[in-house]
Amino acid sequence: MARTSSPSWMKAGWLRAASLLLLASFITVEASLDCRAPGPVVPKPRHIHGHERLVKATTELSGKLEDAVMGEIKAGWPVEETSFSIGVIAHDQENAAVPVWEYHYLSPANVNGTKDLSRDSQFLIGSISKVISDYILLMSGIDIDESVAEFVPELRDEASAIRWGDITLRHLATQVAGIPPNYGFSEYYYLKDYFESLGFPHVEDEAYAECGIIGLNGGCTREQFLKGMLESHPVAQPAERPVYSNIAFTLLMYAVESRTGMNYTELLRTYVSDPLALKNTIVSPGDDDKAVIPPVDNSWGSDYGDNAPGGGLVSSLSDLSIFIHAILDGTIFGADNTTAVREWLKPTSSTGSLYSLVGTPWEIYRTNELISHTVDLYAKGGSAYGYQSQMALVDEYGVGIVVLTAGSPLASGPIYDAVLATMVPALDDIAREQARQRGYTGVFVDGNSASCGNGSSADFNVTVVQDADSLVLHGVERNGTDILASLREIWTVTIGGFLAVTPSTARIFPIQIRKEVKLPMADGSEKKVVREDWRLDWDFLASGETDLPGAGLSNKNCLAWTLTDWMYYGSEPIDRIVFVLDAETEEVIGLEIPYLRSDVLVPVTIL
Repeated sequence: MARTSSPSWMKAGWLRAASLLLLASFITVEASLDCRAPGPVVPKPRHIHGHERLVKATTELSGKLEDAVMGEIKAGWPVEETSFSIGVIAHDQENAAVPVWEYHYLSPANVNGTKDLSRDSQFLIGSISKVISDYILLMSGIDIDESVAEFVPELRDEASAIRWGDITLRHLATQVAGIPPNYGFSEYYYLKDYFESLGFPHVEDEAYAECGIIGLNGGCTREQFLKGMLESHPVAQPAERPVYSNIAFTLLMYAVESRTGMNYTELLRTYVSDPLALKNTIVSPGDDDKAVIPPVDNSWGSDYGDNAPGGGLVSSLSDLSIFIHAILDGTIFGADNTTAVREWLKPTSSTGSLYSLVGTPWEIYRTNELISHTVDLYAKGGSAYGYQSQMALVDEYGVGIVVLTAGSPLASGPIYDAVLATMVPALDDIAREQARQRGYTGVFVDGNSASCGNGSSADFNVTVVQDADSLVLHGVERNGTDILASLREIWTVTIGGFLAVTPSTARIFPIQIRKEVKLPMADGSEKKVVREDWRLDWDFLASGETDLPGAGLSNKNCLAWTLTDWMYYGSEPIDRIVFVLDAETEEVIGLEIPYLRSDVLVPVTIL
C-alpha cells in the first residue's frame, strides 16, 4: 500500500524501490523465534478498545460464557452456585478503573450480598494479597536485603532449627526463604478420627500447636506465632529453591510495621488505597452490601488477623484494574521510576518445570501454546474458602487480565484459560496489524540528504517485511552492495572463528529505548520526532555434523543473547537500527542505520 501523501524530503528515490515491490510480495522467510531476546516482538498494541479484532474475540468469548452458564455447553463447574467477574486491562485505556472489556455473571442462587454484580463488587482475592503486600514492602523504602531477624528480634534464637538470621526480606518476598507454608492451618484436626481410621497412630491434643488449629483452638497472637516459628522445621535452605509460604508475608509485614510504626491496615491505606484511589481494597471483612457472597461454604466476613498480608484482602475488578494499569504504564512506583517496575516483573528463581518461574511473588508462566512464540504471563492466583482469583500481566502486549470467582473452585481455571486462549491471539494480531499500518514494514530509501541528515550521498534501499513471527530485515543495499550478505561474510572471519553457527534470517525487535528529538526540515523548520531503537537478532544455523551421541542437544540452550551489541563499525553497533516516528501520530516517517552512516531513509511503500 503506497502512502497517499509525504513531505517533499520523503519522495526522493521512490523509483529505485519499485523493483523491490514485486519481490517483497513473494517473500517467504523461515520462521523461528526459539532463541530471541525477551520482550515484545513488535511494538505493544495501542488503543485496542473497540478494535474490530478485539470486538470479534470478546463477542465470541461472551457467547461461549453465556452458553456455559445456560447449560448449552459443558462449563466444567457447577454454574448454579458460581458468580464471576472478568476484566481485560490495557496500558493506555482512558479510565484506569474501567477495563477495555469486562464480563459479569451473578448466580441466581446468591441470596446474600449484592444483587447487582459490577466492577465495583467485592470479592475475597486470597493470595493476590501477596502482590499487594510485596508492593507495600517495595514502597516502604526498607532495605529488603536485611535479615528479618533485624526487624523481628524474637527470631534471634540460636536454638531454632530455622536460621532466621540468614533469611532476608527479599527471600520472604520472593518465596525462597525455605520456611513452611503455614502455621497451625495445615493441621486438619477435625479429621483426626479419619486419619486414625486410615492407620495413623493416635495422638493427644497436646501434640498439636497451641493456636491456629481449626476445631481445636483459636487464632495465634503475635507472641504465639513467633514462638511457633522457633519450633518449626525448615523446608529448604534460604535461597535454595522456591517454597510457597503464606506465613512469609506475615513476617514481612511484621518487619515493615516495626520500621514504619504502622499496622497492616494503615500500611495498606498509606501505600496503596489512598495513592491509587482504590475504594474496595481493604483487609477482610468487607462490605456485605457490595459483596459477592456465594451460596456455598465460604469465608466471607472472616477476620484474618496477622494472616491478612498473605491472603486476607478484599478487592474488586475496578481496583485491580487501577493497580494493574499502574504497573502496565510504568507509573506504580512513580512516573520517573519505570526501572523499578521492570525489576519487579523479573523472575527471581526457577522451578522444576520448563514453563514456570517465580518472582516477587509472581507465578510466571511461559507458554508457546497460545501463539507462534513464547509468551510470558506474570501471574498470581489466589484462594479463599468459596473464592478463587487470578490476575496476570501480559506485558508484551501491555495488557492485564483479572478473573474473580465466588462459588465452586472449579470455575477459575476454565474461565482463565478461555480468556487467555481468546485474548492473546487477538492481541498478537492487533499488534502485528498496527506495526504494518504504522509503517514499520516497507521499503525505505535515501531522501534529500541536505534536508534530513549528515550530508551522505550514498544510495540506500532497505526492505523490512513481517513474517509469521517478527519483523525481518529482508534487504539492506548500499551503493548496489548487499549489506546483509556482507555481514554474514564478516561474521565468518570474526565471530565465526569461535562460534560454530551461521547467521541466517535477520530479525529485528524493539528494545523499549526511545528519545524525542527535533529533526531539521528542508524549509528550515524543525519537526519533533521519536527515535526508537531496535536491535537485530539473527536466526542461527548450526554448523558441522557429528555421529557422537546427543548431537544438537546443547543447541536448545539459547545463548544468542550474549551476542547483542557485540560487533561495532566505527564506534557504532552493527546490530542497531533506529525507526524515526512522528512524535504526535507515532507513525514511522523514516529509518536510520547508524553503522552505515545513513541519513533518515524515507519510506516509499508500506508492505
